[in-house]
Amino acid sequence: MIKKRLFSKSKVDAKSNGERYFVRLNFNERVQHMIFLICFIVLAITGFMLKLPEDIVQKFGSYSDIVFYYRGILHRIAGTIMILVSLYHVFYLLFTQAGRRWLMDMLPKFKDLTDMIGTMLYYLRVKKKHPEYDRFYYKQKLEYGALIAGATLMSITGLLLWTEEMWPKFLLDIATIVHGMEAILACLAIMVWHMYEVHLRPRKFPIDNLWLTGVIEEEEMREEFPLHYKKIMDDPELQKVYLVPEHEEKDASLRA
Repeated sequence: MIKKRLFSKSKVDAKSNGERYFVRLNFNERVQHMIFLICFIVLAITGFMLKLPEDIVQKFGSYSDIVFYYRGILHRIAGTIMILVSLYHVFYLLFTQAGRRWLMDMLPKFKDLTDMIGTMLYYLRVKKKHPEYDRFYYKQKLEYGALIAGATLMSITGLLLWTEEMWPKFLLDIATIVHGMEAILACLAIMVWHMYEVHLRPRKFPIDNLWLTGVIEEEEMREEFPLHYKKIMDDPELQKVYLVPEHEEKDASLRA
């Protein structure tokens, strides 16, 4: 059955059938994601503007100097905010209960390797049963690790280029290459991997509104994260964290 997550009617129907909702992203995590998303878009646009062909730049006419002056300012502002959000995310992981829970659930485990092998064997029709995923599965952990590595590289090389008068040309040349190549890699990862995995694959197309609402239906929870679902249903303490209270379910259905 294809879920139409864009329409509140499906949520309302689920509510009338006693369907429950589970938290995947809390409010703090959604705000972090939103700020990071906006910064990423601004950085991509203002960064790749430097690669515009000269004939296109000339179309700005006398405004080209002003446009690229403010481009630089906007790029640095977005980069600074992204670095601050990244540092806050580290604080969130280490010093908040929800963050530490996220960190422990996101750490690589041997099960991730067996899940990856089991998933490939399932797609090849060698195994009849799909592996049961926990809160985060191997593809999400790989993408999260790539995000951390990419954000770190972009932040360090960006700061080097911002303070270029303090560093030797050799180091700046390396920083320029790394910054540019990582920018291309990050954009491709978002457009190809993240967009498909989150929004464009079957049952998600054309968009999954989880990044806005933070919740998913019980049926989807059972299908996509069965191991995590079982842990929650077997543990009253986890239910307090992940199971949306009944008085909030109506609001969740309207937001979806």
